[in-house]
Amino acid sequence: MFKDIFPTLGFCPFHAALYIFNAFLTFRFIKFLYILCRSVWGHFIARPLNLEPYRQRWTVFTGCTDGIGRAYLEELVSTRNIKNLYLIGRNKAKLAALAKHFEGEYGCQVRTAVFDFEKDPLEDLPVELKTMNVGILG
Repeated sequence: MFKDIFPTLGFCPFHAALYIFNAFLTFRFIKFLYILCRSVWGHFIARPLNLEPYRQRWTVFTGCTDGIGRAYLEELVSTRNIKNLYLIGRNKAKLAALAKHFEGEYGCQVRTAVFDFEKDPLEDLPVELKTMNVGILG
């Protein structure tokens, strides 16, 4: 088959491996360019998501007492003006401190619930959460 396509070259295992390796590198480079373009688009060109319809609704956050969840919560409250927060976490003291922080600094209306999604059954979720007008889940 190789000799039919390239009759003057003949078959050389080294060249065949080189072609495969070049195809692999080309694929990786194209994938890199695709990821780079998507990142530039998402961070610098695209308009932010319009959260205006959700401002009067409740925003439910799980895992927001530390790490990325906390940073995500801070971002939505400080820059996107989200004011109704329902925080769910495992540590009551951290939730209370977080509620105090957001009520005092940003004037948010905050409700908290202690719940562990790994251990507690979903039927034990607070009843008020089932009846709330929830707009964003985080």
